[in-house]
This record gives sequence, structure tokens and C-alpha cells, in this order.
Amino acid sequence: MENHGAVIFNGNGYSEEWHAEAETRGLKNLKTTVDSLPEYLIPQSRELFSKYGVFNEAELESRFEVGVEQYVMTLVVEANLTAEIAQTTILPAAIRFQTELAQNVGALKAAGIEADTADPVAVSELVTELRAGPAGLKVAVAGAHDHEGIGEATYLRDSVIPAMAAVRAAADALEEVVADDLWALPTYQEMLYIL
Repeated sequence: MENHGAVIFNGNGYSEEWHAEAETRGLKNLKTTVDSLPEYLIPQSRELFSKYGVFNEAELESRFEVGVEQYVMTLVVEANLTAEIAQTTILPAAIRFQTELAQNVGALKAAGIEADTADPVAVSELVTELRAGPAGLKVAVAGAHDHEGIGEATYLRDSVIPAMAAVRAAADALEEVVADDLWALPTYQEMLYIL
């Protein structure tokens, strides 16, 4: 307990309280895969794995390189799919809904009824956001080719993940307002409350 008690914590390991506590205990806080992969190569890891015959130097290097490569390949696939789904599934549904709203406003105005344009304006703003997202994501993914190894993984973490998050934020906002009959994907509500 004297040697290893610093790592014992029975609270919420994701809370800010634990992050602060871990820092006071001198523990590393490796929040991402990119942060943790280089730990294979630190002297303490090399010594530990070789001492117990788990991995030799070449095997540790290999684990590190394979981990980086898997991270990069997975993130590039996820980013490309995010852009594709946004462009081919979500954006068309949102545009159809936007068109329905605009037609409704036009029909009301033609009938001499004052139309509320708040919904069409809000949907149009979200459509504009979503339209920009995949383009920005593709530019971010293309920039990854300027880097290699852990540098490429770091670039993807810092540039591509935020770009994916921006696409997702616009898509999530649209999911809340687009009519269900136009939304081709399962909604969060449907996934959470499937009977």
C-alpha cells in the first residue's frame, strides 16, 4: 500500500476531482490514445516489459508503430464516413425539410396569412453549418498526409476530431428538428427507447 496506494481511487475516475487528485499524487493523466501510445517506449516500460519477459525492445517498438497506424487508419475511415453520411444522408433530409418549411411559409403568405419564419431560418442556419462541415473535414483529413507516425496521429487528434465534432453538432441539432419521416437514420430517441 505504501508503494502503490497512489493509484487507488474509488470515486469517479472521469471527474475533474479525480484529475486534480491524480495530479497531486504525481500520476500521469493520459487522456487520449495519442498521449498513451508513446508510453510503450519510455524507459520504465521498456524495463518492466523486458524484466518479466513480456516484450523485448523490438516488440515494444512494433506495438507502438502498430498502435499509431491503427489509430490513424481508424480515424481517417471514421472521418471519411462522417463526411459521406453528412453529405449523402443527413444533408438531403435537412434540405427536404427546409424546402417543406419554405413551401409552407410561401403558401401561408399567398393565402394572406402572416407566416412565422423562425423555423425555416433556424433550419437554414443549421443546413449552412452542416454544408460547411464535410468540406472542412475533408481539408483536415487531407492535411494528415503532411505528417508521419505519431505526428500524423497527433494532427488527426488535434484537427480532424474537432472537425468531426463540428459535423456531428450540426447533425445532432438537425436531428432534433427535421421531421421523422424525412430522417433516414435511427434517431437517438429510437435507439434509446426501442421496445
